[in-house]
Amino acid sequence: MKLKKFAVPFNEDKRMDYAKEYLENNGFEYTKSTDDADFILLPVPVKKHMLAGLDNKVLFYGMGDYKNGYDYMKYESYVLKNAFLTAEGAVTLLEENTLFSLFKSKILIIGYGRIGKALHKILSSYGAEITVCSRSKESEANSVFNGAHHIKFEDLRFDNNSDIIINTVPHTVLTKPELSAVRKDAVILDLASFPGGIDTLCADSMGLTVINGRAMPSKYTVKTAGFIIGEAVADIIEEEFI
Repeated sequence: MKLKKFAVPFNEDKRMDYAKEYLENNGFEYTKSTDDADFILLPVPVKKHMLAGLDNKVLFYGMGDYKNGYDYMKYESYVLKNAFLTAEGAVTLLEENTLFSLFKSKILIIGYGRIGKALHKILSSYGAEITVCSRSKESEANSVFNGAHHIKFEDLRFDNNSDIIINTVPHTVLTKPELSAVRKDAVILDLASFPGGIDTLCADSMGLTVINGRAMPSKYTVKTAGFIIGEAVADIIEEEFI
């Protein structure tokens, strides 16, 4: 079965407009009617009310798990591309919120998944001095091979001389003991999904600067972020429906 016509019933998320543009530019046909559509494109995160009346349609959405649907955010090529958009946005956010150059800055990246690796690659090109904090032996080996220093999570409780700390770990890793070791003039950027990886109340009480970097691609690179959604949907259709 070839899916051809699609509808986008919710476009508050501007990425949907660009995903729609990508699909139209690549042979798919847009229709305003969900009844006429072969598949429905839904935003990130998909909400339950958005599924009303769509039981018999093929759905594409972000952050969901429904029997007649596909979560494009679980598609590996999307995840990798989105990680680089997140890292690129993080650099922009840091440049907007620091008074010093990234060149020769001491930057600590917490977590070495896709986003951590993308951050390492981009920030290294600026001439920053990178330290990675991660748990696994594999991530330690990878980070060192790629030119970073490496520390363990228990090391976060000792004197931390980083100019910038970027967290990518989706659970709380910077609590009072770790924050007490941070320099007062350091900038902390949290890229982890809600509720984030930093005890913000504690950080605020200590006078530390914490920047919320969630939903980065939709803030700075919304057109590209939408295009990679459209591309992921087109790829899934090619793999699953042809």
